[in-house]
This record gives sequence, C-alpha cells and structure tokens, in this order.
Amino acid sequence: MNLTWTVAGAVLGFAAGMGLRATVYRLSVAVGERAACAGCGVPISGRARCTGCRSWYGAPLVLELVTAAVLALLLSRFAGLPDAAAFAFIGAVGVALAAVDIAVQRLPDRLTLPLYPGLVALFGLAALINGQPAQLLRALLGGVALGGGYLVLGLLSRGQLGGGDIKLAGGLGIALGWLGWSTLLTGAALGFVLMGVVSVVLLAARRVTLQHALSFGPFMLGGALVAVLTSA
Repeated sequence: MNLTWTVAGAVLGFAAGMGLRATVYRLSVAVGERAACAGCGVPISGRARCTGCRSWYGAPLVLELVTAAVLALLLSRFAGLPDAAAFAFIGAVGVALAAVDIAVQRLPDRLTLPLYPGLVALFGLAALINGQPAQLLRALLGGVALGGGYLVLGLLSRGQLGGGDIKLAGGLGIALGWLGWSTLLTGAALGFVLMGVVSVVLLAARRVTLQHALSFGPFMLGGALVAVLTSA
C-alpha cells in the first residue's frame, strides 16, 4: 500500500463527498429533484449544510467518509498511474449514486450519464500517455458489452431491472473493460453474488420479505470496486 497516495485519496475523497452532498440531497427524491431544504424550505445551496436552518443535507459526514475510504483504496491501487484520475472519478460518482439508490431506489441520469464522457475523456488521456490505444478500445467495448447485457436482462425481467441500472452498467463496463475482460466478468458477477448473499442474510434475520425490492446499484458498484481492487 502506498501511504502517500492513500492519504491523498482520503483527502480528495472527503472533499469530493462534501462537494457532492448537496447534489445527493437534491436527487434523493422519487422523481425529479428536490429544490429546497426539507426542514426550513430555503432553496438548496451548493454547500454541505442549509444556509437557512444550518442543518446538514443528509446524515452528517457519512457521504464524505465513505467517499474518502473508496478513493483512498483506489488511489492506493493506482498510485501515480495515468488511469488513477478515471477511477477516482467513477469512485466518487459511484458513492453518490449508491447513496441516492439506497435512499429512494433510483439511479438518476444526472449522475449516470456524465460517467460516459468523463470516463472516455480520462481513459483517452491515459491511453495517450501510455501509448495503449487498444486498451481504450477494449474499455469502450466493455461498456457496450456490459450495458448491452444489462439491457437484455432488463427486457427479460419485465421491469425488475431499471433503466438506471442499465445506464450505470455501461459506465462500469468502461472502467472494468479498461482493466481486462476477466476483470469485467468478475465485477459483473460479483454484483449479483453480493446481492444474493445480503438478501439471504436479511431474509434469515427477517429484515425483508420475498416481496421486498433491494436497490441493486450499490451491489453493482460494490462488485465492481472489489474487482478493480483485486485486478492484476
């Protein structure tokens, strides 16, 4: 583990989590966006706390600490490499997406769609620095493959798999494909494995029933994170 990059990732992640807090709060509604603080009605600012009642947008420091942990792991894994920026980007956005999905079972376009141009640009820059255009091509094909696979699953599941999951899959496919086809397959499979394990545990603990729907986005993101961190 590279301590310098780990600390840098934690600091960057904490700052990113704080910067994303208002966006996560704004998007944590079933449809559309929340325009004002639920406590006092003052319009949402770009800060971590309401300018009217001074309450936090969401649970204090949770988003910041989780983002700090994720980026610390990712920057330790890709210490000094050109593709570190791309993985830090998807790591921060991924934590925000997981937070919204847990809150309201929704993966909003405002967070999923920017993954595509952001990752293509950052991985494109990394490919230029590395002199490995084939790696970028594989990443793009990975996005098509995983996004297409989820699209098929969505059609077969008759709505059990949402459009947000499909759009997120395409972005994750780009990042996983960058590291190789085996990493892509591992990351895709781990999402289903993690959800299965957690579902069995919750059922055994009687916290959910067979009719209860769990948010799948956090499991997709968690499986991808494990695959990335354990990749060769």
